[in-house]
Amino acid sequence: MKILILEDEDYTRRFIKKIVLENSSSPEVFDTSSGKEAISLAREYMPEIAMLDVELEGEDFNGLEIARIIHKISPETKIVFITGHSKYAVSAFDVHPYDYILKPINVKRLIETIVTLTNYVSKNSSNENRGINRIVVKSGGEMFFISVNDILYAERLDRDTVIHDGKNTYSVQDSLQELEKKLGNKFLRVHKSYIVNEEKIKKITEIGERVYQIEFLNSDKVALMSRSGFKEFREKIENLTL
Repeated sequence: MKILILEDEDYTRRFIKKIVLENSSSPEVFDTSSGKEAISLAREYMPEIAMLDVELEGEDFNGLEIARIIHKISPETKIVFITGHSKYAVSAFDVHPYDYILKPINVKRLIETIVTLTNYVSKNSSNENRGINRIVVKSGGEMFFISVNDILYAERLDRDTVIHDGKNTYSVQDSLQELEKKLGNKFLRVHKSYIVNEEKIKKITEIGERVYQIEFLNSDKVALMSRSGFKEFREKIENLTL
């Protein structure tokens, strides 16, 4: 489980992190005082939970605006606002926050929120791991059950469709069109021969007048993106960046 904490007061941020670590099982906790860094962390790690201070001193954006951006990046992330001002409660409803904790923080209330929310997320994650988040593909005389979250991209090579995850490749019978329907919204058709997992993109580099190269997180594999694919991708992410 990945938990993001955005809080500009150092002492409060350390305190919240300590409570989180003590009251949830083996989480990865990413804490920052910067709104821009919080967005970057959300984009890279897709946290299950984001605990956000609303008023951020010296920042161009407040926690509500950061939450809206994170919600677009990762709609499944559960938002918890932490602030000293109840006036924000109504305007926070458009990102459907899980909870709203006022400062000074009531320790018992914070622990209850963390325990309840992490249990909820863990339960739903277990349900996904039982098969909801996998696809079944045929390759020769075999059937493969592939985790969608592990897939980097799929490409069309001659008459074959090849799926690449972080470790393996699978030559499958599905066409790219059929595979695109199975994979869902986080996969983008960026080229006539490529579908990519937008959550796994690390860098896009222009390597020609009408072609771009995509690099992926934690992998040396690369895919290609067309000019039209780049335009569509850029339009999609423009409202997710500062």
